[in-house]
Amino acid sequence: MSFWQILGRLAVSDTGETLQKLSHTTSVTSDGTTYTKMGSTTVGSDGSVFTQMGSFSTDGSTRMGSIATGIGAVFNDQDDWSSAPGIEKDQS
Repeated sequence: MSFWQILGRLAVSDTGETLQKLSHTTSVTSDGTTYTKMGSTTVGSDGSVFTQMGSFSTDGSTRMGSIATGIGAVFNDQDDWSSAPGIEKDQS
């Protein structure tokens, strides 16, 4: 499992992979995988599906502040990620 550091709209893994948040619902990785967030579920163009439950994700990862233990937890809504500059926080 990779570890992710979340830096504003960009997340970087310990393996060098990056994930950039394009909008509140869409993110893309350095390998071209696009992730779409719908409520507490995130679906990847590679067929992956992550569901968030608090700080945890169904891929077994967890998020603590700006550190995630796997890519699923990177999508957990926390202020430093969802209110990044240029990103409007979902009002629903």
